[in-house]
Amino acid sequence: MNTTSGVRRAIAATIGLLAVAGCAGTVDKAGGTKPGRTLTLRVLNIRDITDLGPIADRVDALSRGTLRLDGPSLWGQGRVTAEVEAIREIQKGSADLAIIPARAWHEAGVTSFDALIAPLAVDSMALQERVLSSELPAEMLADLSRLGLDGIGILPGPMRKPMGITRPLLGPSSYRNATIAYNRSAVADRAFAELGATAIALPRDGADIRARDGIEYAVAAIPGNNYDATVRSITANVDLWPRPVVVVANHQALRGWSAQQVAWLRAAVGDTLHSRVQDLLTRDHDATAIMCRRARLEFVAATPAQRAELSAALRPVGDWLRKDPKTTHLLARIADLRAGLSPYPEETLSCGDTAGTTTTQESTPFDGTWFMEESEQHWQRNDPEKHPENWGHFVYAFGRGRFAMTQENKDSCTWQYGAFHVDGQTVTWNWLDGGGIAPTGAYNRQGERFVWRWSRYHDTMTLAAISPTDLQPQTWRRVRAAPTTANFSKRCPLPAAAIAW
Repeated sequence: MNTTSGVRRAIAATIGLLAVAGCAGTVDKAGGTKPGRTLTLRVLNIRDITDLGPIADRVDALSRGTLRLDGPSLWGQGRVTAEVEAIREIQKGSADLAIIPARAWHEAGVTSFDALIAPLAVDSMALQERVLSSELPAEMLADLSRLGLDGIGILPGPMRKPMGITRPLLGPSSYRNATIAYNRSAVADRAFAELGATAIALPRDGADIRARDGIEYAVAAIPGNNYDATVRSITANVDLWPRPVVVVANHQALRGWSAQQVAWLRAAVGDTLHSRVQDLLTRDHDATAIMCRRARLEFVAATPAQRAELSAALRPVGDWLRKDPKTTHLLARIADLRAGLSPYPEETLSCGDTAGTTTTQESTPFDGTWFMEESEQHWQRNDPEKHPENWGHFVYAFGRGRFAMTQENKDSCTWQYGAFHVDGQTVTWNWLDGGGIAPTGAYNRQGERFVWRWSRYHDTMTLAAISPTDLQPQTWRRVRAAPTTANFSKRCPLPAAAIAW
């Protein structure tokens, strides 16, 4: 995740990743699209909706709307074998393009991506960006031809950290006889076996992990899946491996595209690489702030000795991978690229500003009761994850520094509440709790924070997101000058703790 963070799930539908317009293009005899036509490529996307969005936007810009990417929000959710199955689907031509994690390819017989995910080899986001900006991706992608596929590019993914449930995961001894929830791959299988742990694949993000001793996971995905209710510690200074994704084309489909269209696709991956890294760092930072405010877990650090012992314990995995001459070469080049490189400062995880969620403000421009309507049609177009909790009739009440809200439609009915603070034209919401009828669990939880830029004209309030940045603008209508419970949904009533004005 891909997942996706809980910060980005609630209230407003997230910004649409695709604006597919026009009709499917036709290809002329020279391999290009006829003037005035749009070629729409079907994309099979596996792990994270944000993998596709920036590429789609960049392709649209480079091609001036003549080349578009379209596909389901996510494919194969709930199946532990989905990533390998996706390789077979793109080989069959079920889609034109696919975005598939690098970790899946070993099982399909392509080992050239193993160096990217070898234990402790790419151990920072800074190194991942340097590797993917080098000549190495072209060498890795070339091996896809044996499967009848063409490599388009490789995008960075989140760093995967060890997280403890029954114990902190520090040196090798802490893994011994432990059960570790993880996203399956041949390399991770080997790594956990060397550490004496039993690896158990997650069937999906958000699956129950309470019976496990630890989890291999991405920091940004913890709050949204409420895993910090179970995870007790995150080893902040150990990155086991990243989760980069490979953008690949079906060879027969690619033969029907012009050289310019292929060039646009490849350029789009390269052009979005740095912004993707920055987005991943921001998501980790935001998730860390949420977890610190919730104060359910702690960030721990392995000692230098424990890190050295962990590296030594995982050395047999590197020896196994180096049986492939190409992997040996790639691992050596990655070691060269690491020389003199430090992690980005933003990669340091700790609890800094954990500002509280109470305020003594007596009067603000938000005070009162407000309505917002989000139509099902608009939601269908603009919410890539299709959370039913993101459309319908919304009621907000603000007063004395606290706010509460309900959302209701035919499929869901949710309540949420928290504290707010107005500073000039900025308002900050600190969520305290949420619940109700939520088919996909898309409501805000304790510790999440939204920051908006606001403007008001008479009884109309307009909000534009500052953080998180992917919330859609909102327009509200004030129906009462004071906060009241009268307009809240009776189908999913707010708890008494929500009413504090």
